[in-house]
Amino acid sequence: MRKLNSHLPKNRRTLKELLSDPAPKVPAASGDPIKMKKDELEELSRSLPAEANTRVKLPIVLLRRRDLGPGAYTVMGDRYEEYAMLLLAESFKGSFEEYREQKSDMVILFKPQISLLMRRFHSLLILGFGISDIRG
Repeated sequence: MRKLNSHLPKNRRTLKELLSDPAPKVPAASGDPIKMKKDELEELSRSLPAEANTRVKLPIVLLRRRDLGPGAYTVMGDRYEEYAMLLLAESFKGSFEEYREQKSDMVILFKPQISLLMRRFHSLLILGFGISDIRG
């Protein structure tokens, strides 16, 4: 699994840090750079609440989870990053506090939502392969 996911980020940076970087990137586990597009970072910042700039770390890792059904993905990250992905996929409308009160189980995104997100934020999202005991 480690070899299969060597393209995943070794570490991630906040949206705010990346917006202020003239050449936004993070290292992958393989050592290669993961470059992010400035226009996608700016669109992401405009599309989310202001607090997201310091709370969302990029790139967002979406794990393919065969054990959850065909085309199922989970967000490897914290609750705020799950919330951000649902907002962007237009699967939730409301504040983070409302989301936190309503959602207690794992967030699962499906292929149509992933396709929508990838079209808008291709350089900011990384698809990986998960197993049933991984929870971000």
